[in-house]
Amino acid sequence: MNNLDGSNINISVLSSNDEVINTSNTDQNTENENNIDPKDGYSSHYTSIFYPFAGMIRDVKIRLPYYLSDWKLAISYRIFAATIRIFFLNTIPALAYALDLYLRSDHYYGVNEALLSSALGGIVFGLLAVQPISIVGFTGLISLFNYTTYNIISRYTQVPYLSFMCWVAIWAAILHWLIAIFNMVTYVRYMTNFTAEIFGFYVGIVYIQKGIEFILDDFRESSTKGFMSVLVAFGFFFSYWILTHIGQSSYFTRSIRDFLVDYAMIISVIFWSGFTFIPGHLRSTNIERLSVTSAYKPTISSRSWFINPSNLDVKYVFIALPFSLLVTALFYFDHNVSSLTAQAKHYPLRKPAGFHWDFFLLGWTTIIAGFLGLPYPNALVPQCAMHTDALGRWKITESVENQVPTAVITTHKSRRPVQEYVLVKIKEQRLTNTCQSLLCLITMTGPFLKCYSLISRAVLAGVFIGIGWGSVEVNAITHQLLHLIRDPNHMKFDDSLLRLSRKRIFMYTLTMLIGFAILFAISQTIAAIGFPILVLLLIPFRIIILTKWFTQEELTILDSPVASSLPLDSIGGLPEILKPINL
Repeated sequence: MNNLDGSNINISVLSSNDEVINTSNTDQNTENENNIDPKDGYSSHYTSIFYPFAGMIRDVKIRLPYYLSDWKLAISYRIFAATIRIFFLNTIPALAYALDLYLRSDHYYGVNEALLSSALGGIVFGLLAVQPISIVGFTGLISLFNYTTYNIISRYTQVPYLSFMCWVAIWAAILHWLIAIFNMVTYVRYMTNFTAEIFGFYVGIVYIQKGIEFILDDFRESSTKGFMSVLVAFGFFFSYWILTHIGQSSYFTRSIRDFLVDYAMIISVIFWSGFTFIPGHLRSTNIERLSVTSAYKPTISSRSWFINPSNLDVKYVFIALPFSLLVTALFYFDHNVSSLTAQAKHYPLRKPAGFHWDFFLLGWTTIIAGFLGLPYPNALVPQCAMHTDALGRWKITESVENQVPTAVITTHKSRRPVQEYVLVKIKEQRLTNTCQSLLCLITMTGPFLKCYSLISRAVLAGVFIGIGWGSVEVNAITHQLLHLIRDPNHMKFDDSLLRLSRKRIFMYTLTMLIGFAILFAISQTIAAIGFPILVLLLIPFRIIILTKWFTQEELTILDSPVASSLPLDSIGGLPEILKPINL
């Protein structure tokens, strides 16, 4: 880090056995801008449509040497805790979306479909992906697509819905494969935080909206159930929020804080699910609970796990094509942005990334899900970053008084210097993703399904609100709005937004809010099926329009690349038009 006068400060890191580790080279290794040798034909081969398969082959070749280490170095308590943590962070929201889709799609999808979809994505990506830390499962956006498609199909046609969705998956898989084969995933590098933060804000608000809708459903049945749902949902939310934020506090010891953060979701689910069974007035409310079916059986008992695509007239086979274009557009953005957020700039990643091969794999999970009658899995926006956080290795740093200004570090008399925790390593491996997906399969058995049936709709409403607020809370839009109402005399001296006038920050934030509002408004109508196209249009808007409204200096402060150079190098590096300038 830099001193106020520009001189370098080396921070020493204390390991568990008090060994001093110099981390001055960590950022240099992970932020190396010259990972790709320009003489190896990178720009003309791996990012060009005229060299099919080049990107996929490169992705596999650069990651294959690390495959054994992805398993050998994965055995530790941190991996066990991360597996349990991400399993519940993946499964519980999936159950919430399963309930939403169950109610909106005439019971075509339920708990077993949600679990099997998450298991499919996790196993395939855990075993075969170039980026195995990306958590792939059942997302809220594909839930929105599924029930909007169901409304259209059921309203205007009499075709078998699951057969139609099977053909959508077939066409979408073909499009995924073509995009991967012809290296077109490279355009992901044009995405910046402007687009990603608008999308993340939208996802967070939609999560919160779904939670509120569950509560309103209970109010429609009776006011007693409604008020009980409010109590349970917001009780869950505050419990989960407090437990997850304890990790960033100074309360308790580090091991206790880590334990509470790792198991915050399951602790909150168990407590508030049990809360509704307390004898007396609480139990008598009989609030709605999660509907489950037999072990390893589809929700609709009359169908098998195999969907016959031949049950569709030929004209509807081709009508499925535009629907598949929308799925592909959604996954192109959602999956790749989720993978980028799992490899954000502040994570000290060391192993190479690859997007072409992973998008090719996503085509396979899509078509398999279509033939099984499942929601198509893809990478999860909040859970990918949460997974990387869970895999972090933290070290204690102690400030050196004669090197660090007193304005930065303060110590109490007769006490040791203030200690901080610095993220120094990420356990990049395949075990957590693979094991959490296998746990999804295990929990499709009768005893676990019985446990799931004890979870109330109010708890799932709290899950939606908790996950949604977690996304909104850390969003750049939220940070900028809070900046605008703060007293500048009480802000951190290193806040880069202080370099800009409030008017320019307001205009940029307003632009982001308008983009969010358009996405949100469209998603409330039957036209919601087309919202992936609007999301993709934000990318050229950022490149063409925003550069005319704001100077390059302003955009350097307000916007930034989504990920570090390490993953971006695998798709051609950051384009010149988006590179920040030195201020």
